[in-house]
Amino acid sequence: MKKNMNMIAKPVKRVIIIFAFSLLIANTLWGQIFGTISGQVTDKADGEALPAVNLLLSGTVLGGATDVDGNYTLNRIPPGTYQLVVSMMGYKRIEFKNVTVNADKTTVLNFQMEETVIETPEVLVTANKRRQSIQDSPNSVGVMTARELKEKNQIYIDKLLEYSSGINYIGSQVNIRGSSGFSYGAGSRVLFLIDGVPVMPGDSGDIKWDMVPATQVEQVEIIKGAGSALYGANALGGVINIITKKTTPKPTTNIRMSAGLYDKPRFEEWRWAGDRTLHFDDVNIDHSRRIKNADVMLSLGRQQTTGYRQNGNYQRLNGSAKIFTKINGQQNLTLSANAEGGESGAGLMWRDQRHALEVAPEAIGDYYNSNKFGLNGFHNWIAGKNFGLKTRLSWFRNYWKNYFHDNDNASTANRYGFEMQGDYQVSEENSITFGTEESWDHVVSGLVGTHDQYSVSLYAQNERKLITNVMLTLGLRYDYQYVDIGFNDSELSPKLGVVWHAQSDMTFRLSSGRGFRAASMSERFSDSIFSGIRIIPNQNLKSETAWSHELGCNYNPNPHFYLDIAGFWNDYWDLIEPEPDETQTVQFTNVTRARIKGVETNLKVIPWFNNAAIEVGYTFMDPEDLDLNTVLAYRAKHLLKSSVSYQIGKLQIGADYIYVSRLDKVKVYPNDDRVAQKTLNGRLALKFLNYTLMANVNNALNHNHTQMERTLLPIRNYVLSLSTTF
Repeated sequence: MKKNMNMIAKPVKRVIIIFAFSLLIANTLWGQIFGTISGQVTDKADGEALPAVNLLLSGTVLGGATDVDGNYTLNRIPPGTYQLVVSMMGYKRIEFKNVTVNADKTTVLNFQMEETVIETPEVLVTANKRRQSIQDSPNSVGVMTARELKEKNQIYIDKLLEYSSGINYIGSQVNIRGSSGFSYGAGSRVLFLIDGVPVMPGDSGDIKWDMVPATQVEQVEIIKGAGSALYGANALGGVINIITKKTTPKPTTNIRMSAGLYDKPRFEEWRWAGDRTLHFDDVNIDHSRRIKNADVMLSLGRQQTTGYRQNGNYQRLNGSAKIFTKINGQQNLTLSANAEGGESGAGLMWRDQRHALEVAPEAIGDYYNSNKFGLNGFHNWIAGKNFGLKTRLSWFRNYWKNYFHDNDNASTANRYGFEMQGDYQVSEENSITFGTEESWDHVVSGLVGTHDQYSVSLYAQNERKLITNVMLTLGLRYDYQYVDIGFNDSELSPKLGVVWHAQSDMTFRLSSGRGFRAASMSERFSDSIFSGIRIIPNQNLKSETAWSHELGCNYNPNPHFYLDIAGFWNDYWDLIEPEPDETQTVQFTNVTRARIKGVETNLKVIPWFNNAAIEVGYTFMDPEDLDLNTVLAYRAKHLLKSSVSYQIGKLQIGADYIYVSRLDKVKVYPNDDRVAQKTLNGRLALKFLNYTLMANVNNALNHNHTQMERTLLPIRNYVLSLSTTF
C-alpha cells in the first residue's frame, strides 16, 4: 500500500511543479493592457455566415473559432502587429498580414472565404497535440469530415473508418498499416481517443466503437505510425481521435432517423430466419443552446437490430451532454459526459461453413449486457500570447456481464485519468509542447480477477523552423507502469520529424519514432472459455515495442488534383500474439519479431466541370514474421479504397468500393477457406427544403467474406435515412 501511495504522490509533485512554472511565466503578463480582434466570416459566393472557421494569430497560442452566425472575438491580445490565419475545411486559406492591435481597442476584421473544389483538412489537433496545419505534420494523417461521415450513412465509427486508406479490420480490431493483427479483442495497438481523452477500458484494453455515434462526430483524425512520443502506451501502431461536435449558443436541433433491412442470404442453407425479414433502425437527436453564461448540448439515441446472423440482435441506447463556459477572457471550461448501454446477442463463430449465419445449437440465445460511462473536465487557460495551459480530468467506466451457455463472467473496469499540458510559443519559428499524464485502472472481473494498474508519464516536444521552409520536430516521452502483482516497466519514446515545403504546392515529410504497448489485463490474466476456446493466463508478458519510419510527399498543384504518397518501414519486437496449441487452448505470449514495410497512396481528382469527384487510396504491405521467416499472421498485403460521386443540382449519386486481399496466414483455423474482401456500396442523397434524404445499398454484390475467422461479414442490406437541422 505504501508503494502505491508513493506512485500516486509522484505525479502530484510533478503537477505542482508544472503549475508553479506556469504561474511564473504568466506573472509577467498581469500588468499589461490588452486589445481585441473581432469580426464576421462569410461565404464569398452567397454571403452566408460560416460557423466553425478556425482563426489563429501566427507565432502565438492565441486563436478561436466563429460561432453559428460566423462571428468571432479574440480577447486579451497584447498590443502589436500580427499575422491572422483563417482556415476552414473546404475553403481557401487566408493569411492576413500586418494586423495591428492597440491597447484597450477593438480591431474589426471581416472576411469572405472562397470555397475550394477538393475538400482537404486545414487544421489538425491530434498529430502534435495542438492546432496546426496538416501540411506541417511530419506524420501521415487521415481525416474524415462530418460531411464524409454523413454521406456514408453509418451509425458507428468503425464502419466509417473502413473507407480510410491504410485501415482494415479483423473482427472489431482496427489495423493501421497492419499493426494490430488479431487478438480476440484483448488489447489494441491503436490508441482510441475521444476529444483527446484515452477511452480504453482497463480490463480488455480494446476499443469501444459504440461509445459515440457518428451523428455526434465533427471530425476523425487518424495518425499513422508509432505515436508513443506524445501519447504513450497503445499508440504503437497509431492514434484515432474522435473530435465531437461543438456546442452552439444559438438554439440548434439535429435529428437523424434511419431504417434498413437485410436481403436474403445467397444460399438456402444460410437462411436461418426462414421468411422473417431481418431489419435494423436507429434514431438520434441533439439540441444545443445557451443557458445563462454556458453553451449546452444534449443528445439521445437508440439503435436496434434483429441481426443478419443468429445471436446478432441488439438494442442499445446512448446519450451525451456537453457544457462550455468562458470563465473570463483567458480561461474556459468544458464538461462532457457520454453514456451507452444495452443488451446484445453473442455469437463469436459460426456453426459450420454450410450454416455460416448460425451459431452452434448450444449457443443459441447467448447474450450479454454492457454499459459504458465517460466523464471529462477540460480547463483551458491562455496565460498570454505565448503560453497556454490545458488541464484534463477524466473517468471512464466499462461494465459487462455474459449470459453464455459456457461462460457467465462479469467485469467492472474504472479508469481515472489526469493530464496537464503546456504550450509555449518561444518565437514565431519555435514552439514547445510539454506535459504530464497519469492514469489508474481498477478492475474487478470474473475474467481477470481484481487488479490495479498505474501509469505515470512526462513528455516534451519542440517544433522549430530551421530555415524558412523547413520544420524540425524533436520529441521525447517517459512512461512508467506498475501492476499490483509486482510487475513494473519503464519506456522512453523518442521522435524525429522533418517537414520541407519545397514549393507552394509540394511538401515532403520524414518521421521516425518509437512506440510501445503494455499488455492488457485480458492478455496477462485471462482464465476462461469463449465459444469452446480455452484462454489461460501469462503473467510474465513484456511490453511490445516498435520503431516506425516514414518518408512522404504531398502534391496539390491546382484545385482539381491532390496526391499524397508515403513509404513506411515499421519494425516490431516482442509482439503479443494468441498462440493456440493442438487442443485449441490459447495463451498470449511474446513470440514475434516482425517487420511491415510498404507504400500508401491517396489520390483525389475533381474533373474540370466540378460536378464529379473521384478518390482512390491504395496500400501495399509486406508483413514479415522475422522469427519464423514467413508472412505475419492476420495481415493483408493489398488494401484498395475507392470512391466516386456525381452532383446533379440537389441530388448526389455515389459509390464506394473496398478491397482487402486474402489473408495468407491465420492461426486458430488455418485450414479454413479464405477469400478476399470485395465490398461495393451505393448511395444517393437528395436535399430539399431543410431535409436530407439518403438511400444506401451496402455490399451491393452480396459478396461473402470474413475478417475474423468463422464470422461472416454483413450480407447485402438497404438503408433509408432522413435528417434535418432547425
